[in-house]
Amino acid sequence: MNFQHYVRQLHGLRVYAHVPEIPADPYDVPVSLARRLTSYNKNVTLTPSQQTAYDGAVKRSHEHGPCCCHCWRWSAFEGRAKYLITRRQFGANQIAHTWNLEDGCGGA
Repeated sequence: MNFQHYVRQLHGLRVYAHVPEIPADPYDVPVSLARRLTSYNKNVTLTPSQQTAYDGAVKRSHEHGPCCCHCWRWSAFEGRAKYLITRRQFGANQIAHTWNLEDGCGGA
């Protein structure tokens, strides 16, 4: 892990401290939060316009999705994106920004 990049991630995530669905530390996601976000992935359905926002986030994100691989992080952060788009009116740029800040696969 690149420590300077990690510090930038933490600083960037502070902007979203008021959003309980966004973890403050990309390497310390509580199990309870991951489970809740994964449930959103299964239970939240996007309208066509909301799906367009999600698809835009995929195109704008560094990993071209919530994570670099289809792991638990992908499922959790995809669910969180659906929740934030439907409940908090997050747009494609905001979703992509959070995904980029949460890159936690260790390669950054």
